Amino acid sequence: METYTVTGFENDGTLVLNEMFEANDDQSAKQKGLDMLRAAGHEHKGARIVRRGQLIYFERCKLPGKLKGTAS
Repeated sequence: METYTVTGFENDGTLVLNEMFEANDDQSAKQKGLDMLRAAGHEHKGARIVRRGQLIYFERCKLPGKLKGTAS
């Protein structure tokens, strides 16, 4: 088993979840991490799941006021 970390954060960068857990493989870890985010009420916020520094999953924050197709 490998140790993974799931981190959830708000648009302003505030951490809302930062938990370690174990899983057999990356796919199982992704599902378990997403389940943890959902259970904590932080689904579809900024999030990442990592294993020993390797990014397994990443979801960007939804920044308010940004227009699609703009560089700003």
